[in-house]
Amino acid sequence: MRLIWLTVIILIAYGSLYPFNFDFNRSLPTDLVAWLQNWEQRTIRSDLIANILLFIPFGFLGALNIQQDGRRSPLLSAIWLVFMGVGFALSLQILQFYLPSRVPHAADALVNSIGILLGISVAAYTNSQRIRRLIPQQFQFHLTPALLVLCLWLGWAFFPYIPVFETKQIGIGIESVYNSQWYWQDWLKFILFWLMFYLSFSRVMNRDYSINVLLVVTIFILAIKLSMFWSQIGWSEISAVPLAVILHRSLSGQFKFMMIALLAALILLLEFVFPFQWITDLGTLNTIQWIPFKKFLGGSTWFHLSNLFQYSLLVTSLGYALARWFSSYRLAFLFVMLLILLLSTLQLFLQGQSPDVTDWILALVLMTFLERVDSIRR
Repeated sequence: MRLIWLTVIILIAYGSLYPFNFDFNRSLPTDLVAWLQNWEQRTIRSDLIANILLFIPFGFLGALNIQQDGRRSPLLSAIWLVFMGVGFALSLQILQFYLPSRVPHAADALVNSIGILLGISVAAYTNSQRIRRLIPQQFQFHLTPALLVLCLWLGWAFFPYIPVFETKQIGIGIESVYNSQWYWQDWLKFILFWLMFYLSFSRVMNRDYSINVLLVVTIFILAIKLSMFWSQIGWSEISAVPLAVILHRSLSGQFKFMMIALLAALILLLEFVFPFQWITDLGTLNTIQWIPFKKFLGGSTWFHLSNLFQYSLLVTSLGYALARWFSSYRLAFLFVMLLILLLSTLQLFLQGQSPDVTDWILALVLMTFLERVDSIRR
């Protein structure tokens, strides 16, 4: 788990300091103390959310390392982890003074600390015996791969986390559904994601819910999504939900995991190669994008975070279903990595495609995390 934590730290620094065009002729503020004391948040809402989400894995994985090391004073270690995280965040902000494309704010470090505290809280809630003794049995959740899938699903479903519980906003959401178009690729994706929700929700709660309970939960979630600012609900999702409920209740055992794995693999294939058009001139093959996360580090933060959640949920769904189907996370790890490598190689020969090393890195991190979480559970 420590290796994953260090990987997350490197990725945070990478995303904060990209494109690394440092200009050390630039000077720090004349009054650095005044800059540090200026905690006014001037970033837009999407940046605020991104700064929180970015440091949740830092706190979560750091807390898991503390727990696995068996520290005698876990509370003091957690406090030290928070101070270390804030110091790390402040260091990144100071380094951004030397990046012409960045506008550093001391307030971002405070926002990052919120993400660290959230990560520590989730780790304590799911994996600390001392904390769990204070929680009623029906509200306890164990750290499992299913919980990880469910958390990713919630992140995907409720992004950008801006509910507006007003009649006008719900009306706008309903109108957006009415005016939306139905796309079969999105329909397949929503079937998969909602099927994964029912599966992971049942396994996390350790109960096999009736179809009536699942329908009530589904209606509640859809109502919240309709009230979200920038609601993304459309006919593709509305028409996929009933089929996902039926499949969840009708399929059982290994056959359900097999179907989820095949559906996830099909969607990944469509994501990577559709539309399928070969390059006729082999001298003009596509080039590989070797700069990790380049497509996530420019333009709209909201758009990139949404795509990141979607791809992460898709890969994790495939890995989890394969692991349950094969009864081995290591075999699932190998299969997912080979599939991503094969699809990325195929993109070299397809018009309009651009193979990206980021896809492989994300899959590597997610599958490693799934395997380590399963080892902790066992």
